[in-house]
Amino acid sequence: MNDSNLRILQLCHKPPRPAVDGGCLAMDSLTQGLIHEGHHVKVLCLHTHKHPYRPEDLDATYVERTQLETVFAETDLNLRDAASHVVTGESYHLSRFHVPRMERVVEKALRTQYYDVVILESMFMTSYIPAIRRLSDAEIVLRAHNVEHRIWEDVQGQLRGPKQWLLRFFQRKLKSAEVDILSQVDAVATITENDAAWFRTQENASGMPSRVRSVPFGLDVERTPHSAMGQSPNHVLHLGAMDWTPNLQGVRWMLHEVWPDVRSRMPHTSLHLAGRNMPDEFLSQPDKGVNVVGEVADAQATYDTPCVVVVPLHAGSGMRIKLAEALAAGRPIVTTSKGMEGMDLVHGEHVLVGDTADTMAQWVVKLLQEPELAVRIGTQGRQWALDHLDHRARARELTTFLKTLVRA
Repeated sequence: MNDSNLRILQLCHKPPRPAVDGGCLAMDSLTQGLIHEGHHVKVLCLHTHKHPYRPEDLDATYVERTQLETVFAETDLNLRDAASHVVTGESYHLSRFHVPRMERVVEKALRTQYYDVVILESMFMTSYIPAIRRLSDAEIVLRAHNVEHRIWEDVQGQLRGPKQWLLRFFQRKLKSAEVDILSQVDAVATITENDAAWFRTQENASGMPSRVRSVPFGLDVERTPHSAMGQSPNHVLHLGAMDWTPNLQGVRWMLHEVWPDVRSRMPHTSLHLAGRNMPDEFLSQPDKGVNVVGEVADAQATYDTPCVVVVPLHAGSGMRIKLAEALAAGRPIVTTSKGMEGMDLVHGEHVLVGDTADTMAQWVVKLLQEPELAVRIGTQGRQWALDHLDHRARARELTTFLKTLVRA
């Protein structure tokens, strides 16, 4: 390793591999991009019941190159703990990810090796900042996958009663924590420019010089399978982790408000629902054309089929990684304005956008009935991905930013 390369400690709130959701993909893509650029990267991550560590799914080369270490964290929702945080005023969303053993592992890593940069993957790893500061002069960079409080702001707006009140309370605490964190880290790297703009606004309010940079998520687009790109779509696909509330709400809307309209116009078409942690409320209904696939072993292979991909989100922040994957696979996509937030996509050119049930159903039917349009949208979407989502270019972008911090 030459003098221009960096030693980077990457702290993750869940295992980057296997890449079971967009957050895992975002972390793993960065790790691989940085290693490809010649940097030394060590990965420390939490694993949970929701995101377990699966060593049997990892190749030895990956473990060796990343010096991967994992620590279990009990992050399941506990109503008693949640209630206590209402009293103390702390952010329950963040405190669940603070584990004393993880703190000891972080401290050991910092005592064993010098690091130029510590990357905190999401707000959920920020409770380890005091331990890092005690033992290291490394630049601490928050990699903000989302503006977290905005997700819950959108979600609680769709609820009513005590659940809405409690979620609003935690959302406000989370927002306060996101504002406060700016004074504790050396820089913020967001995945979208929209999120960067929010963090810069908070900086301006505090009078701090800007150290916020937007470095979008990257993919190995060239090697993403896309053999089905020239084929006429014959079914509709939604692929996403169903333990994420915005996905859950979006699929409910799709099933209850959009799909009946699609089926009335095309009685023989089918909707495939794929993703981990599929709730019991979603069942296959052959008479309604609904096929619940559940967790799939290979998301890329699932996208590389003749389908129309739907991303029916009405809540969230950051960048929809599953949308990026579908673009890379050359799939024709119907999404909402919220679903494509953070990407400079054009309706009618790269994707079709339907924010109401009527318009989403209309575009899904149009893509199924007009193969030439579907192929054109899919082809242009993949070209956009080739032009904007290359993971090595993104790693170089972040590297340039990190080196300015280290040399400052």
